[in-house]
Amino acid sequence: MTVFLVLQHPFADLRGFLGAESGRLPRPSWPLAEPQRDFVRSSGLVRPRRRGGVDEWAGEELYGDAKLAVRFPNHLAHAQLGSSGVECIVDRAFRRFNSDGTVARLEVGMRLNLATNAPAASATEWLGLLRDVLEIPMRVRDGKRESHTVKLIEAGNVLAQHYLAATTDHQVSPKVEPQDWWFCSGNPTIVVEYPHSYLMVLPRYTRRVLDVPEAEAALSHVWLQFGKQRCSAWFVARGEGDPDKIRRLRIHLARLHAERECLKLVLTHVNLADKLQLAKNPDRSDAVQQYLNDALRAIQKPERFGLAQSAILDVAQQALGIAFEGQATSLQLMRRQVSAKVEGYIRRAQNTATVINNIQGNVMNTNIQLGNVNVTGDFNLVTATNIQNSFNKAANAEVAIELKDKLKAVAVEVANLAKKLPPEDAEKVSKDLETLTSEAVSKKPRKEWYELSAKGILEAAKTVAEMAVPVTTAVKAVLALLAV
Repeated sequence: MTVFLVLQHPFADLRGFLGAESGRLPRPSWPLAEPQRDFVRSSGLVRPRRRGGVDEWAGEELYGDAKLAVRFPNHLAHAQLGSSGVECIVDRAFRRFNSDGTVARLEVGMRLNLATNAPAASATEWLGLLRDVLEIPMRVRDGKRESHTVKLIEAGNVLAQHYLAATTDHQVSPKVEPQDWWFCSGNPTIVVEYPHSYLMVLPRYTRRVLDVPEAEAALSHVWLQFGKQRCSAWFVARGEGDPDKIRRLRIHLARLHAERECLKLVLTHVNLADKLQLAKNPDRSDAVQQYLNDALRAIQKPERFGLAQSAILDVAQQALGIAFEGQATSLQLMRRQVSAKVEGYIRRAQNTATVINNIQGNVMNTNIQLGNVNVTGDFNLVTATNIQNSFNKAANAEVAIELKDKLKAVAVEVANLAKKLPPEDAEKVSKDLETLTSEAVSKKPRKEWYELSAKGILEAAKTVAEMAVPVTTAVKAVLALLAV
């Protein structure tokens, strides 16, 4: 059986906001580079895509060859990856760089030939195979042309240094000293495509996102963490339908991920106003605002190019980890319309719960990210889902901010409690949390229901000595607000 895997490292190129002082080379002029003529130093020639681009996305008809930027280990085609349950060899591979000027990405694609006994493999064995592929040691040169051997999935930062140096004019006077943050990397994503008829056992917490009838395909998503590197993982089960539809879906997934990661990186550096110095540079401020306005408008469309974009982006949402304290200076400098869009986007992204499969060697546990708080434990599917849904329900409810915050605090404490309880008790307390949250955010909370669920949480907390006080404090804070 053949499985296709594409890993993407997304980048944000902030030099377009800085102007000529960044020393960015004028060519290639993405996305209007000239194939077979333009090239990226220490990476490769700009080439036309063999099957052409897609009408919806500008610049997809070409790419920069990246064979010199990312080098595979010798004899990769002979390496056996995976375990006895599911083994494969890398039959074919490519390395491509693409950019539209601000949003950039590097993709490494592989065709994996699997052993015939793979259908009997468990989800853990499939994850082991993915881990082996994503941790293939790659040789990458940094901005100082020094060679590094890094795992494929962890190569983002070194690749960012490489492309920053490769696309900077080092002969310009006065000499430019590139800053690392000018070209920076985001979280990677992978797309795994496999035959629908082949019953691959997907990782736990995988969510079905949408169906593509024309291609007889189904799209699913899960968050995976390999060591310190978090990864957004898409699984495409393909049928016998139109193969061009599958190709378009892959391109859409790649572009959407790169767009959102780039937006996150730009917002991070807008928050760090001392770097971009928007107050001192009106032209720079205008360029940043124009980018943010366009990016937010595009990303927040519920449907785009015939795909349910909101479903794709919502399922892969994660907390941004960006905090604008009060009315941050960088927001005050923006036009009111743009500032409101930025504040709204960040507020929604800060209030997001995500469940991640955390793979450490051959051991897998669960990481629940509740806003900017992470709780790791051996949660079952029901428990993790109940906690995630409760946090998100509180965050998105149309209730007072104080009640939202108190309910989110309860979700965090229940997550910490659940990881210390036996599975059956953890599942029960997570259901009590879900009931408490649902009643608390309803238009007419039923006292007997939220008090009963609160009692269940408090009783469970008494069985874990160190959790009794924090859980009791958090639950009573919610009950006090509901009693007003």
